[in-house]
Amino acid sequence: MMDRRARSASNYRLATLLVGSCCAAWSITVNAQSLSDDVTALSGSASVFTDVTHTRTDRGNTTDTNTEPGLGVSGRVGGTLEKGANALELQYGGTLRTRRDSANGEQSDTSSIRGASRYTHFDPGSRLDFNLGHTVSSVRNNTGFVVNPSSYDTQNTLSAGAGLRFYPGDLSTLRFSGKAGRSFGKNELNDQESATASSDFSRRLSERSTGSLNASRSWTKQASVDITIDSAQLAYNRQTENGSFGIGLGGSRADTELTGGSASESEAVTGFLARTWVSNDWSSSVQYNRRMSNSATDISLNRPPVFSFLPDTVRIRDLVISDSVLITHNNQRVCNACNLGVYGEGALLESQISGAIIHEYRAGINLGYQLTTLQRLNVGYGWQGDAHEDAGVIVDQIHRITTSWTRQLAEYTTFGVEFNQSYLRSRLARNDQNQYVLRFVLSRGFALSGQR
Repeated sequence: MMDRRARSASNYRLATLLVGSCCAAWSITVNAQSLSDDVTALSGSASVFTDVTHTRTDRGNTTDTNTEPGLGVSGRVGGTLEKGANALELQYGGTLRTRRDSANGEQSDTSSIRGASRYTHFDPGSRLDFNLGHTVSSVRNNTGFVVNPSSYDTQNTLSAGAGLRFYPGDLSTLRFSGKAGRSFGKNELNDQESATASSDFSRRLSERSTGSLNASRSWTKQASVDITIDSAQLAYNRQTENGSFGIGLGGSRADTELTGGSASESEAVTGFLARTWVSNDWSSSVQYNRRMSNSATDISLNRPPVFSFLPDTVRIRDLVISDSVLITHNNQRVCNACNLGVYGEGALLESQISGAIIHEYRAGINLGYQLTTLQRLNVGYGWQGDAHEDAGVIVDQIHRITTSWTRQLAEYTTFGVEFNQSYLRSRLARNDQNQYVLRFVLSRGFALSGQR
């Protein structure tokens, strides 16, 4: 009964948030002019939808099917607001859906919310800067995927930090900073907390290049383990005529203390290599990154989230040494009326506590085509896969195909039809699943832009 009341309260709060977003989306266009002086970019939408979900589960000798009609609301908001030395960057989205199981007639509610925000205060005339951050993510605590993204657990993370800058020369900057954060989870997720103290020295080498040296110590506390990580890295970054180039090399050392009193040490060479190409119509990037971290450490590391590339799910992990390669390409004018986005990533994670090795893969492609002035078609495909020690044997994977057609009814109002497909294939001790969702969506949006 208490769990049901908690879920009802959570759904009520989310419903209030989404309904508020709907009202804001309908009314904000009236106030757009008065807000534009402080807004760099801000956009969002609120939607109502009805859908039908059909799920097929392969149980070996038999196949179970289930069809659920549903009704719900969703909303999203994202952008950057700036005023003076203050800046707020955010991106959030949420959905509340009521569904009825056709097999037994039971009705239930599901909700999901995902996004991030970061507030920074930076005045070039002052030595002090500070920041606040919030992230809400869909997380998974073990190997495996689910066909319904709302079935993942939700984790909230809060962080705060400050820095103090000195200028030992006309071309040099020295910054001392600290940051602390805490995550809050439910069900099988444990709360995590961490703090990081760091020093960063940077020097401009030319009009387009800089060199930097940074050192940090992070302390993390989880349910059964305490970890201290010391890191140092030397980096070089250069702005090129068509993009940027960066390279870094360093090392990390970790001390791990388990609840039972046992302790261990780990060391790793770390570094990164990144190259981006940018033109008027397209951009591409190749990134390699090797680091030592755990999920709790990421809370307090002074890295702003990449708002344009928030992952659908985040895996909760212990202390690992990870090697990852990420390739992205976005083209706004593949043809006169279409745009294309492609990404691919592979990562090798080696646990320093259990010794387990996991390979993670993800790839996707998204194509948008402007059929007419008022109609648009979008097609996307995404794949995620996990492997253990043998990188070529995928033990768990999921394919997602999304197709949507939208028609503009008014300046800020659209009607759309979406067809989403998910295919789960696993070598683990669980069943394969297929899921198909047909959804009709009525949306009201807004978009603001301004100059400071």
